[in-house]
Amino acid sequence: MYNNPTFVIGVYSLAEIANIVDGKLVGSSDATILNLSTDTRKIQQANKSLFFAIYTAKNDGHHFVPQAIKQNIAAVVVSERPKQDCNYILVQDAQTALQALAAHHRGLYTIPTIGVTGSNGKTIVKEWIHHILKDDFVICKNPKSYNSQLGVPHSVWQLNESHNLGLFEAGISRPYEMEVLEKIIQPTIGVFTHFGDAHDANFESRDEKLNEKVKLFANCETIVCPSNQPKVLSKIRALDKRTFTWGSNMMCDLHVMKSMENDFMLTYESESYQIRLPYTDTASIENTFTALSVALVIGEKIGPTLKKIESLPSVDMRLQQVDGLFNSQLILDYYNADYQSTVMAIDFLKQQHSRDNTTVVLSDIQQSVLSDDELYANVNTLLKENKVNKVIGIGKNISNHRSLFEMAVDFYESTLDFLKKHPLHEFKNETVLLKGARSFEFEKIAERLRTKTHQTSLEVNLTRVRHNLSVVKNKVGTNTKIMAMVKALAYGSGGFQIAKLLENANVDYLGVAFTDEATELRSSDITLPIVVLNPDLSDLSPYLEQNVQPVIYSFDSLEKVRNEEIKIHLEFDTGMHRLGFEKKDLPLLISKLKQYDKLEIVSIFSHLAASDTPDLDGFTHKQISTFKEITKSMETELENVFIKHISNTGGIERFPSATFNMVRLGIGLYGVSAVGDDSELLPVSTFKSYISQIKTVPAGDGIGYGQHNKSTSAREIAVIAVGYADGYNRQFSQGKGSFYINDKEAKVVGNVCMDMTMCDVSLIDCKEGDEVIIFGDNPRVEKLAKTIGTIPYEILTNVSERVNRVFFEE
Repeated sequence: MYNNPTFVIGVYSLAEIANIVDGKLVGSSDATILNLSTDTRKIQQANKSLFFAIYTAKNDGHHFVPQAIKQNIAAVVVSERPKQDCNYILVQDAQTALQALAAHHRGLYTIPTIGVTGSNGKTIVKEWIHHILKDDFVICKNPKSYNSQLGVPHSVWQLNESHNLGLFEAGISRPYEMEVLEKIIQPTIGVFTHFGDAHDANFESRDEKLNEKVKLFANCETIVCPSNQPKVLSKIRALDKRTFTWGSNMMCDLHVMKSMENDFMLTYESESYQIRLPYTDTASIENTFTALSVALVIGEKIGPTLKKIESLPSVDMRLQQVDGLFNSQLILDYYNADYQSTVMAIDFLKQQHSRDNTTVVLSDIQQSVLSDDELYANVNTLLKENKVNKVIGIGKNISNHRSLFEMAVDFYESTLDFLKKHPLHEFKNETVLLKGARSFEFEKIAERLRTKTHQTSLEVNLTRVRHNLSVVKNKVGTNTKIMAMVKALAYGSGGFQIAKLLENANVDYLGVAFTDEATELRSSDITLPIVVLNPDLSDLSPYLEQNVQPVIYSFDSLEKVRNEEIKIHLEFDTGMHRLGFEKKDLPLLISKLKQYDKLEIVSIFSHLAASDTPDLDGFTHKQISTFKEITKSMETELENVFIKHISNTGGIERFPSATFNMVRLGIGLYGVSAVGDDSELLPVSTFKSYISQIKTVPAGDGIGYGQHNKSTSAREIAVIAVGYADGYNRQFSQGKGSFYINDKEAKVVGNVCMDMTMCDVSLIDCKEGDEVIIFGDNPRVEKLAKTIGTIPYEILTNVSERVNRVFFEE
């Protein structure tokens, strides 16, 4: 039914619940309830679960009562007597009953509770407050953005005796909803994020909407609010509560002054602090200081809190990047279309676009009480300031205001009209943002514009890339630089998109293997310094003109750059026995470097050969010791201090003494760890395919080339649209490999073919077209590598370039 989770909490009897919700219990009162559910598809431990049959605009939960009973549900909460024999609680309204039960449950816990509301930024602020406070509190919070009339009760139901802090966001879309949520959350600390135009259309005025939102703070002791929203602040102060404000006004409790692009000077309790924020867009800056303010109100010390802010995680935004036809790049965001979410989508476009031109396909903007003239004038200004080259408006309202747009424009009354009339071949070599309300069905446009050369795909989770980077930043500290390795198409994930994300996340250097990888990134407007590990020095122009920096690993390579003003990185062999100068070369090398005064030595580095192999830890410590001797000699003799780095992912995780002042983050960025289950790193890539065909193979017949894997019984065999040309190794043939289909393992049968692989699905409920997981969260790429005696690097980098990469933020 509804897409809500099932949450587990303490024990209530049916009789207790019936009393709490003012309902009539029919049937046994002996059952005890652990779980609440409004979705029969997600019922867990059915014999201890309570299903609420809720009316919505789209459905009636009573239609799903028979399914719940079939699953052996303990009881159902209904406003109509069930036709089937079951335990049930009869109430006037099941949603009201759910909310009353959650409010009662919340009332059992006398803990400080933070209530977050606003038009935008609620989920991000909530998650960042959690990140800052999680080390000092056991926190109960909403999962993701479950902030609605159903989501909040489910979230509060998680509370138990172990929690000492509640943290809940509350969202409303119409009048009278916030009073209900306030009774459920019962916040003691209120937080107001940003007041915008989301859901304006459902209120008579902005004032009415604001009045509704601040009802969350009716019983709060303290309310946190930015000072740059005077109307909001005035309304909050009228509640006669203690307020805590942040902003540029000197009267704010937390005074914030911008000193550089993403550097800020803070003043709190007469003390000043400098901080560099991990994200530079306006919304993230505001959300950061709101979260910081909450931490200060709760009693956290500002010094340690600022350190936590430097590793704030990325929060899901539901934006997706995919390749389009004719070398175009698509950014997909067609879940809603209010003005504030349009601002966010344009900001993402600005950060991630990789083509010279940008086009925005925009539907009518909904949920706004601004006049259409004012609304679309604002949209024009937004697009113009972000240098959007062309706008395609879809919808009657936006089409009626074409005269307000000052760039190249096309307008269509509907999505169908656009698909019939617009020359799609004109989308060439550009970045295209599809931003539309659900009702406009922009997915139909995306389907026409997406590259369809191969349906097998590698999905790359940019949210997790940011998470992994944050984990490492937190581990190595703020004084340690990071070189992020994006060689080999970012370990198979996709070079430019990963590089752009890393640039926006303020890493210090990018590392690639070859010169052409660096020049390709430069052609896509990547501006970070790029280090080339194995440079072609026959043409020095990239190194002289594009801030591409070569690694110098031999006297021969040193001679090729000796007379140039080039930034170089010196590589030493401390036991890897691959590229690099050796310790015995130091006297001659230092002598030459003293003569070659045009060269600028940026860093000195080496490679750990066995940082992920505990049996060779003695060898690794010897490498680190040798490197220390080399760097000390270099700095002493050349009378300079250099960046020093030897740690790869394994070194970062297992050898903190080898951090020096820079680390090279490689495969760990993509979720592969040297410490296994103890790691906080998350897999970034999910390799997916689909079932092309299912056929029944008679007993005695073999499968595929060579007719291997014969069976004494008939089998259901699924043909999967992936083969060794896609990067699925032929060594997975004949039962070594397996796929996951509908969460069940399907063993490979026969030999892996160039474009197809067969597997046994005799015991799996599946059909043609179903999704097939090759690797991702389950199975992990590490498991696949171990199966055929190789390493995760090979599995990842072997995914063919013909496999479509889909980049997304959750």
